[in-house]
Amino acid sequence: MPLSRALPIPVSAAPALPARAAALAPPLHALPLHALPFLALAALVLGLGAPAPAAASVAPAASAPPSTPVGPAAEHRGDRPGCGDAGRTEFPIASRLTGGPDVYERGAPAPAWELELRNVTGQECRDVHPVAVLADAKRALRPEHIHLEFYDKEGARWRPVRFERTEEAENVGVFDGGSSGFHGFSVPARRTVVVPLRLGFTDAAPDGPVTANVTAVQRRGADGAWVGESGDYTFTVAPAPTAPAPTPARPGPTPHAVPAPGRDPGPPVLAATGGSHAVPVLAAVACVCLAGGAGLLLWARRMRR
Repeated sequence: MPLSRALPIPVSAAPALPARAAALAPPLHALPLHALPFLALAALVLGLGAPAPAAASVAPAASAPPSTPVGPAAEHRGDRPGCGDAGRTEFPIASRLTGGPDVYERGAPAPAWELELRNVTGQECRDVHPVAVLADAKRALRPEHIHLEFYDKEGARWRPVRFERTEEAENVGVFDGGSSGFHGFSVPARRTVVVPLRLGFTDAAPDGPVTANVTAVQRRGADGAWVGESGDYTFTVAPAPTAPAPTPARPGPTPHAVPAPGRDPGPPVLAATGGSHAVPVLAAVACVCLAGGAGLLLWARRMRR
């Protein structure tokens, strides 16, 4: 079921919920039916209120006028949050998720995006704690798979968001900053506060589509009120791309020596005897010399006689 789908449930219809859960239900608003469990969980994390009797109705006190509401739920029916006009029927905080990617790679660095909290009233809203809800189509996503941080500008630091899993396989995380003393966001009248976020998933996170939604809860002492809700942000968790296998290098042609310019690239020759083509010439010259020498020798002998 989309997180934004709602059914009209009056506050008085939830008397069996603990007071901390009933306090989170805003007057005159339609509450998502599946939202009641995670709102109760958010109240438990924030430490709001104490359990109230599960009475269907409580009779008004004798001294009180008949129209005076009583009981924990009724007390908040006309008690608006610490921001906004008492007669408003809209949420005083308009929440919006923006800048998030369409695909998150498992095990990759967490990309940054933003949560916008816009106060549409003429009064400041203080102690606003966003509540993130993440649910996947396979119902396999668990808190240990999620890594979410928000940036606290006053503390100048990133703060972690701890998630809990509900019976509806939803992962609920309250922006409470852990045990570091974060007191929520203050949103000035008709102004917008931008909260940087970083979201990532571990290597063991399941693949597939995930829907994220953020509800704004205002803490008021021991109680709280639901003061805003964002639209749904749907993305996909995917495995990191594998590196391509290295391609073996193809052997190149065998290099050959390049002859220097002006030199005969013929076969090598002996320096003392010359090349093989000069042997017949030298033999002929030697024969001529021998024949000439023999003739001269005969002529000399005849002259002596």
